Amino acid sequence: MITVGKGNETMTESGINILGLSGSTRKESYNTKLLMVALERAELKGARTTQLDLGTINLPFYDADLEGQSGLPDEVRNLKKQFEEADGLMIATPEYNGFFPGLLKNCFDWLTRRTGPEDPILSAFSGKVAGLMSATVGGSGGVRSLTSLTSQLHYLGVTVLPRPFSLIHAGKSFTNGGALPVENMNALDDMSAALLHALRKSD
Repeated sequence: MITVGKGNETMTESGINILGLSGSTRKESYNTKLLMVALERAELKGARTTQLDLGTINLPFYDADLEGQSGLPDEVRNLKKQFEEADGLMIATPEYNGFFPGLLKNCFDWLTRRTGPEDPILSAFSGKVAGLMSATVGGSGGVRSLTSLTSQLHYLGVTVLPRPFSLIHAGKSFTNGGALPVENMNALDDMSAALLHALRKSD
């Protein structure tokens, strides 16, 4: 698995490239840990994966005046390229006040902007299939954030797998080595298999 903060071109012999991103920048984020496990399961099934660290990408808050004065920042252009080159997405989202984080929303807002007249509308999201997941320390499993994130991605034209993964009581679930109980690993395996199957069908 490749972990990057800025633009990083990836290719895979299998033809399936998965881009993963977490909506949390916390150092010991359970959602980032969950994403890493999910990407590892996808790799075991033959996918090439890249994990984005949005906390290290200097994305300003979306500002139409900034875009109008100087165009898209280089960070946005690099990010758009990575999304355009990916086949599928894995996104782990915390739940902040019943919604997915502004970090993800700001990322999406920038990615919807065009680099020029020749850039197709929503090119960063075109043809994408996404598997969603959430980890919470309580018992909600991030259901509300997963619902709002699903609605946002549908609006952007992304096909979202119908069964997101929820990890409850995350603080008690991970071992010191970052592993999860067998039943959770099996569920992540099922999500990875479903994502790869959907992407192969869309080829």
